[in-house]
Amino acid sequence: MLKKLAKTAGKRKGEPLTSADWQAYFEFGAQPQSRALKRLLRTLPSTPRCGFCGAPFAGIGSRIVRPLGYRPSRKNPNLCALCVELAPPGGMTTDVGVVFADLRNFTTKSESMSPEQATVMLRHFYGCAEKVFFPEALIDKLIGDEVMALYLPIFVCRGGRRAVDNYDYGQLATVMIRHARELLERIGYGTREGPAFDVGIGLDFGEVFVGNIGDHAVHDFTAIGDVVNTAARLQAQAAGGEVLASHRVTELLDESVGTPEEIALKGKADPVLAYRIKWFDGSAA
Repeated sequence: MLKKLAKTAGKRKGEPLTSADWQAYFEFGAQPQSRALKRLLRTLPSTPRCGFCGAPFAGIGSRIVRPLGYRPSRKNPNLCALCVELAPPGGMTTDVGVVFADLRNFTTKSESMSPEQATVMLRHFYGCAEKVFFPEALIDKLIGDEVMALYLPIFVCRGGRRAVDNYDYGQLATVMIRHARELLERIGYGTREGPAFDVGIGLDFGEVFVGNIGDHAVHDFTAIGDVVNTAARLQAQAAGGEVLASHRVTELLDESVGTPEEIALKGKADPVLAYRIKWFDGSAA
């Protein structure tokens, strides 16, 4: 795999990958053979999984792929050792869609649960997120009762495969909105029984720095920038069953969605224009 990645990056034999090779890293992941392998890995049970390739870290699936190197990385447990090994140092600046989904009042509810019951709820939530977000999104983090996902144009948009190509960002925004609704539906919103638990979702889109952030000993595959912070703040303002999408997301859509609202966000000097989307009535008991 490293040889194929080096070839994609145009490197000579033995020449190391550098920060400038991040575009090649994502192009490699978007190649048909790489996408086919990811689809195969995602058919194997069970959650949690590598946020990049989808290799399972638990269940019988993990026992099948672990000997091949698909085990949680010591440097980033959200990615497998192979994906961390493949990733060049540093990162790159690019346009990315960011989604945060959060369990509402989990800390309060978990006080009346056993640790095992709380774990079952979290695994259900993570499992729903994985089934919806993969394969278009990268699951960046599972942060306690919260999931962060990244939507890179190279994986979502048809056509272009290089940074100079013109991506259809409207397609990316449409996928983000569709995934937000599908996640709520999978949790139980819109059903007679109602949701298993309440979830709020925040969406934003724009330029971020994505890559391996940190020192040599400890680094994390993640995204950094105002877009990430805004998506997280919007998620915090969304009620259970609601989606708050920034204007930077909704302006990419062919059709309007939600109700516009000026929202004061923590850390922001001025209110942010966002759209509050309510597809369903009711919340978890």
